[in-house]
Amino acid sequence: MIQGEGFTIDESKFDFFFGRVTSGADNTRRSRDNLEGLQELGISESAGGRSRLMQIFQSGLQAPIIDTIEKRYGTTIVRKVEVAAGRGAIAVSYFYPDGDLNSIPRITSLIPIIYPQE
Repeated sequence: MIQGEGFTIDESKFDFFFGRVTSGADNTRRSRDNLEGLQELGISESAGGRSRLMQIFQSGLQAPIIDTIEKRYGTTIVRKVEVAAGRGAIAVSYFYPDGDLNSIPRITSLIPIIYPQE
């Protein structure tokens, strides 16, 4: 587990974000989609991508909420972080165990959002 500023994240999540997960067709596709989306937003693991994502996760704690998902084990708050000078954003999921919004959230997923270019 990596401790960020105001959040935690499992080390293995970076494998998923940067296209290295191959466990099952859906996970492989989603991992590859993450890699392609991040690259399109100018985030590459070989060029400081992990550090950039850690910055995005930290700034995302104050970003606009776009979804709230309440389930048995906790609450996930999805926040939209603008990146890449208007080319796109990243939806970051922050999980709060037992729905305790005063606890330190864990990053569970991200979704690159690419804006149409004219």
